[in-house]
Amino acid sequence: MGTVLPVFIYVAMAILFGLLVMVVTTFLGPRKPSPEKLAPYECGIQEIGAPTRRFPVKYLLIGMLFIAFDIEIVSFYPLAILLRQLKLFGLIELVVFLLILAVGYIYVWRKGAFTWD
Repeated sequence: MGTVLPVFIYVAMAILFGLLVMVVTTFLGPRKPSPEKLAPYECGIQEIGAPTRRFPVKYLLIGMLFIAFDIEIVSFYPLAILLRQLKLFGLIELVVFLLILAVGYIYVWRKGAFTWD
């Protein structure tokens, strides 16, 4: 518990700091709403009408998949550092992790997440 305690303290301080900033800016921030501030804004162009076609969600899907797989790949770094200490167990753990990652990748590939229509 002694080696994990600083991590818990750091996470608790980060959460408390985030909450403190949100509370302070909510209560002490300026409140001067105007029609210009409340109007929808997109690239400086006024909205003419409703969109004529649906926006493709593939961009968002690819972005979320990239973030998910990127975060999983980042977990290789600590394992690579400890691989000499973990020896065969670390290698087996790495292979199992890669297999799970490959199954997820093949699943989204088969679902057509990487095809651009």
